[in-house]
Amino acid sequence: MRRTAAALAVALVLVGAAACSKKEEPRPIIVTGGTISVVNMTGSAWSDVSVWLNDFYRAQASELLPGQRLDVPTSVFTAGWGQRFDPKKQAPYSVEVTARSADGKAVRLTWGRERRR
Repeated sequence: MRRTAAALAVALVLVGAAACSKKEEPRPIIVTGGTISVVNMTGSAWSDVSVWLNDFYRAQASELLPGQRLDVPTSVFTAGWGQRFDPKKQAPYSVEVTARSADGKAVRLTWGRERRR
């Protein structure tokens, strides 16, 4: 009985250690608290960067260099008629990033639900 309990304890420790040592995959879009972060994980600079939040709210950046991170507070996002995103009234459910890479190709990243057009 003691051997079984000891073997079970060792197995649990090993499983726990393996789970803790697992590195999380880097993500290009990170939604935390009141900030949307976009990371350019490619080797090419992006231009004309648009970050869409919940289908209607948008923030823009002129350029995002390789490896660079763009942090946008949710309070900065605005809709077409100037309405601001209010995190007290709604939560982020979708993010879409569009841009143009240095070679002219379109860049599109999504998080959450697909954007309605």
